[in-house]
Amino acid sequence: MLSMLTAVSVLFVCLSGAVCAEEAPSGDKSDVALTDLIDGWPQMGPISEGTGLLIDADSGGVLFSLNRDAIRYPASTTKVLTALLVLENTSLKDVVTMTETGTQMAVSGSSNAGTVVGEQFTVEQCLYMLLLKSANDIANQLAEQVSGSLEKFAELMNRRAEELGCRNSHFTNPSGMPDSEHYTTAEDMALIMREAIKNETFLKIAQTETATIPPTNKTAEKRTYTNHNALLIKGSEYYYEPCIAGKTGYTDAAWRTYLAAAEKNGRTLVLVLMKGPDKSDFVDAAKLFEYGFNEFEKLEVPGGFVTLPAGKTLEDTTDETEDAGDGRLTVRFYYNQLPVGSAEMTEAQYKELRHFSSSGNDEKKDANGAARGVRTLIFALLIAAAFILIGVAVRVMRDEKRIERRERRREEKRVRSREEK
Repeated sequence: MLSMLTAVSVLFVCLSGAVCAEEAPSGDKSDVALTDLIDGWPQMGPISEGTGLLIDADSGGVLFSLNRDAIRYPASTTKVLTALLVLENTSLKDVVTMTETGTQMAVSGSSNAGTVVGEQFTVEQCLYMLLLKSANDIANQLAEQVSGSLEKFAELMNRRAEELGCRNSHFTNPSGMPDSEHYTTAEDMALIMREAIKNETFLKIAQTETATIPPTNKTAEKRTYTNHNALLIKGSEYYYEPCIAGKTGYTDAAWRTYLAAAEKNGRTLVLVLMKGPDKSDFVDAAKLFEYGFNEFEKLEVPGGFVTLPAGKTLEDTTDETEDAGDGRLTVRFYYNQLPVGSAEMTEAQYKELRHFSSSGNDEKKDANGAARGVRTLIFALLIAAAFILIGVAVRVMRDEKRIERRERRREEKRVRSREEK
């Protein structure tokens, strides 16, 4: 009896473990990169930051992932989204006049350009101060320029982030100043950076080493700023030639944050590092970029790309398909459930890609879905088996008690019989 109850307990422990393994988010507070645990995946090893993500900009495929879904404070990397919205909604020659909305941030303890009320700049000049100086006064003023108020600009930020596919972010200000309701994930920031580097003006400004803002109507001195992204600075100990853009950030709550992009041999990679303790993020960034360029290959498929470890092929992937209309499919590719690319193609192209015959095998279109179905069925069978075992255990216990009562009555009857004699 005891062994049967023990078996039931073990079964439930196993079931609980299976549920946890299946439902746990891909990276919460692990010290080991998810990608270092995948069989057949190139090993990167540890980094100094609490969160790290490296993706292929063309395919969207994940190359390195450490806590990519963990909620983090973005600090000044927020300004990448701010710059993107400014570029999408203004002209570079537009005049920006400073108001108290902006100059309230020109105070000690806040990275700023020392602006004053009534001072005028062009949007282009503001973008250099935003991305190189990381000026919070300029961030606020650009937000007001675009949307009329900080609150409306925050609404625009969240709306645009959602359009880009961000699922776990909420922005409340254009600069990244500390706010418990201003948060994101590495996965979402990678999507934002991936979109930003498509803009040529953003790239031009973000990869500038030094920029000088001439005297204005309110300030006689010129302002000169050097890019905080050390990977771009020739002569820096952290200089990394393939780097094409980046943005640093820091607050006491966020620690160091860093977005960067690099281009090499026709491939572009996007990197996100968050909750970093020190400038080791620049060292880790270069190592991660080299890891991405050396250990992976980008494969072209109809309507998109897939990025896999060198030597792997599409035969090593599974996929999910979604009807895109007009006889087209959106196909998402996975390697051991890790997203490695996506494409939009016709059903005929998909069948040819997967070597399907026109007569059938359509159920193979969604290998991941089938696998999940099998897991669900197995889980249901295990639950049913557990209940059966519990039922058997209960019946055995009842039978044992019934036998004990019967024997007790017999013994009492024998005792009474001896007493009467």
